[in-house]
Parts: sequence; structure tokens; C-alpha cells
Amino acid sequence: MTLLFENLQKVVPLNRIRLKSQINILRKLFGVESYDLSVTCLTSQEIAKINAQYRGKKESTDVLAFPFNENLVPGRLPTSQEHGVLDLGDIYLGIPYIYHQCKHNNQNIQEVLPVMVTHGICHLIGYDHETEEQYKEMYAKESVILTEFNKATGLNCAPLLQVGHYF
Repeated sequence: MTLLFENLQKVVPLNRIRLKSQINILRKLFGVESYDLSVTCLTSQEIAKINAQYRGKKESTDVLAFPFNENLVPGRLPTSQEHGVLDLGDIYLGIPYIYHQCKHNNQNIQEVLPVMVTHGICHLIGYDHETEEQYKEMYAKESVILTEFNKATGLNCAPLLQVGHYF
């Protein structure tokens, strides 16, 4: 279905066409191309505001994901019978935050953004990383998707999750 992509920040230049293409490849690999998805690029201040409002953390971050559906089972896609609509939800990317992480780690932001979107989509389909078991399950899903993504694009993306980083 529809990919709604917005770049509401002007701090970091992005190749929007490339990123939209990468998101569509990821949607196909996840098997969610028939679902609506929103991806919005924000400033540090905008994502910090959302992070404070919904997670109680008064700081900027790299990626936030808000599933449209509730009570998701990891990897089990919601059906239209459940809510009458095929919508995954919304992903917000803190572009300046991601950019500074990339500079610190000597990475290219255009190659890190698909990893962030992969992480966000995993959250939208029920994966989480609050426990070690959840972490391992989400890491495995991200690994499978990014391996296929790398084959399709020639990139060398790796999962966002790192040991001890998210639980």
C-alpha cells in the first residue's frame, strides 16, 4: 500500500529518493508492502519531544516506532479483519542524532538509515528488546532481513542491536 515519507528536518542533507527506495526494498523483504507505513525524519528537538511524551525520556534518540496495532505477536502480521485496515504504524528517525552517531563511528548515514528503518519495522510487527530473549529474537529477525537487503543492494548493513545496549 502506501509509504508516507517525510523529511521534516533540514539540518542533515539526505538522498530522499535513495532512502525511499531502500524503505520499499525493506517493506518487500518483510512482506509488508501491502501495509501502510509512515516514516518521518525529524530534528533532534522534535524527536526528543516525542521521546519525552511517550517514553518519559527527555532526550533525543535515533529511532522511535509506534505500531498501529496492539497485542502483536513478533513476526505475525496483523490482518485487515482485526482492525479493518492494513496499517503498520509510524517510524520517526532522529536524523541529527543518527548523523552524529555515524560521524563518531565513521559510518555513512545513507547506509545506516536502512538499519534504523529495519529496527523500526521490527517494532511495528511486534518485536521488542526488553529482555534477553526478546533481544535475541529481534536480533535474529534484523539479521535475516539485513542479509537479504545487503544481497539486493550491495551494502553491508548490520543489525542495530548490540549486546547489552537495549535491555
